Amino acid sequence: MKTIEEYYAAATALFLEAHPEIKAGIADLQEEDAAKLGMTLPQLQAMQTDRAYAAFTREKKLDGMLFAIQLAEPDKEVAAQAIEGYLRGHATALGMSWEEFCIKNEL
Repeated sequence: MKTIEEYYAAATALFLEAHPEIKAGIADLQEEDAAKLGMTLPQLQAMQTDRAYAAFTREKKLDGMLFAIQLAEPDKEVAAQAIEGYLRGHATALGMSWEEFCIKNEL
């Protein structure tokens, strides 16, 4: 199973492939654009990719990480395990037991 970061990277790459106009706009960014913001070109491109993906998921009312796993993991069983792991991490971060989290979120 991939890490959350690996799923996110794969999903954003797939997102850009599905949206060539956004991919082209990010590819057209220049070193000068990045320098104005005190960034390198790869940093600016990564930031703009993240922003575009976040805007898309927000517009569709999706959880960006859950969507990333669903988009980037072709094996449904592995995707279900990854989603459960991600949600268990949320429960832990909130100081909740898995059972409490499931009840609260109607899972």
